[in-house]
Amino acid sequence: MQRRVVSIGSIVLAVIALGVVLLNATLVDRRGPSVSGAGVSAPVDGQAGVAQTLTAIDIHFTEPVRPATVERRFRIEPHVDGAITWDGSTAIFTPSERLPQDTEFRVTIAPGFEDLAGNQAQAGLDGFRFRTVGPPAVVEVAPADGSNGVTVDSAVRITFDRPMDTGSVEQALSIEPAAALEPTWSGRTLTLTFESPLLFGTTYRVTIQDAASDTDGSRLREAFRTSFTTLEAGLGIVDTLPADGVAGISVRTPIAVVFDHPIDPASIDGALTITPSVDGDVRAVALPDDSVPRSGDEPEPARTVLLFEPADPLAATTTYTVRLDPVVTREGDEAQVATDRTWTFTTGSPSTSAHNHIAWLTDRSGMREVWLMNPDGSAPRQLTSGLAPVSAFDVAPDGARIAFASGGVIRTTAVDGSASAVVTADGRFEYAPRFSPDGRQLLLARREPDGTDAGWWLVPLDAAAGEEREILPDGAPPLGSTALAGEGIQPDAGFPVWASRSAWDPTGRWAAVIRADGTVTVVDLQATDAAQGVRSTRLTETGLTATGPAVWSSRSSGFLIVGRAPGQTADGLFRVATDGSAQRRADAAGAVEASGDGRVAYLVDDPGGVSHVAVGTARASAPARTLTAGRELADRWPAFAPDGSKIVFGRVHADDLRASAGIWTVDVDGGEAAALTTDGAYPRWVP
Repeated sequence: MQRRVVSIGSIVLAVIALGVVLLNATLVDRRGPSVSGAGVSAPVDGQAGVAQTLTAIDIHFTEPVRPATVERRFRIEPHVDGAITWDGSTAIFTPSERLPQDTEFRVTIAPGFEDLAGNQAQAGLDGFRFRTVGPPAVVEVAPADGSNGVTVDSAVRITFDRPMDTGSVEQALSIEPAAALEPTWSGRTLTLTFESPLLFGTTYRVTIQDAASDTDGSRLREAFRTSFTTLEAGLGIVDTLPADGVAGISVRTPIAVVFDHPIDPASIDGALTITPSVDGDVRAVALPDDSVPRSGDEPEPARTVLLFEPADPLAATTTYTVRLDPVVTREGDEAQVATDRTWTFTTGSPSTSAHNHIAWLTDRSGMREVWLMNPDGSAPRQLTSGLAPVSAFDVAPDGARIAFASGGVIRTTAVDGSASAVVTADGRFEYAPRFSPDGRQLLLARREPDGTDAGWWLVPLDAAAGEEREILPDGAPPLGSTALAGEGIQPDAGFPVWASRSAWDPTGRWAAVIRADGTVTVVDLQATDAAQGVRSTRLTETGLTATGPAVWSSRSSGFLIVGRAPGQTADGLFRVATDGSAQRRADAAGAVEASGDGRVAYLVDDPGGVSHVAVGTARASAPARTLTAGRELADRWPAFAPDGSKIVFGRVHADDLRASAGIWTVDVDGGEAAALTTDGAYPRWVP
């Protein structure tokens, strides 16, 4: 019985021992560790297996391991000094220095490293490979390197292969020729926007030196350079209206740019920026030209003008700045663009009355126009404004209106610039306007659209003044007044052929008309046709050839004209009676003017041929008194003040008789002449 108990106990112990063995085999880890993966901490986006030069190497294990057993087996080739730190079951190798660029690395861990239980790895990390990134580089630039015909308002865009240290790039950036610019960034793209348009026909070179670096601190392998050439300015600017820097401009002025070739109307919208802002319409138009007859067979004139017409008058005494952007292109060739231009002008204050003011012609605004100024030369202000030069003007007897010819078209306007009206019918050419004594009609010269001489006409300015009628069948000046450049000054003391050279007697019955060839005709506008008993026109030829305008002298009851009679070789002052008879009264040149008290102003030549203002009477026995002297300046165009106490006149340089030396005044009783302006011609003292 005892032996059986012992046997059963041995069996139980054996079973227990077997259970312990089986339990130990189940619960105790006998498997070695392994590498589950490896990578770099700073990969390059979009480039597999490429790392930044400032990167760590992460090695992941399947379970925690004994660090020392791994670190002894870790290798990186090429060798790099560094340290391994641990984050749980991940080993992080951090190089002591930046890795070299564009280098391939191989990372290995030999087998045999142990887990925390002492189990050894049967396999290691065999050849994890990566390559460090190369230097940063530009992958795209616009305009492309070497581009030609680049517009002057273009921006430059430079795209890199990776995010860049923006500050280092901007410091390394330069452009030649120098141009002010503003750099902006969008991700990897740098945009260079220029503060003002680039120069035309110029090669620009953009350089980014090799100090520029990416966000990792890697620098460019070498300096980046690109170049482009802007398009040629194949469209030149001839003039701007008003001219730059001029004060006293009319509040009703148009704003225009005149180009040297036709412009594309589609390119002008938004081309002008006006400050303060002005509403109005912009269009492409042709310069007025009266040198070519108008007919249906003629081609359309070239539209060379960008014209802006304000919707309302500009503000008085205000400075305006006009900017032309470089967008206007030549018609038929959009690659030919005009340069940019900025200019300013200042408006004057419109006149409510021109009484006792001086009117004169000047091109200071960029176009020959009528201007007004105070008798002392102060407050000059522009009265007329347009795209063609004024060839002649006259002031109404009441001083409230003027009539003027411009480009073969006659207009009237109030002295404040309002109430402008066109007198000339479409297609015709008309010149040399002169108000009738009552101010209700104009005496003018006319040519038909085909250029045919239509003579001289009396044209009503209101319906109550009757119908227009012809008073001379011929004698109109030729076409072409727009060719009269600058101030319109002739090299002699005479007047241009397009000037107002006719005159009236105070009753409006008699008129003296100087034809284009200078011949003088006295016209009786109230003659009676004896056969039919109706009023007609009687013409009387005087035989004189005039060099300047005619004027009525109440004291002598006749017209005064400077010119010469047949057979004479020198000009003189003539009194012409209403019957056409002419008497020479004195040696004279150029123009003549009569005052209400009977005095006469005209020009006399000194021994050197330089003309000066003289004052006398229309009587042959009365000697003239010369009021001015000198050899450097020659006098022109005398006119009396309303009270007869002063004479206003123009001067030219004796060594350049077409160059104005300004508008002057002098007392009739003597004294020094006073300069009112340094420019201008053909002054008139408004009554």
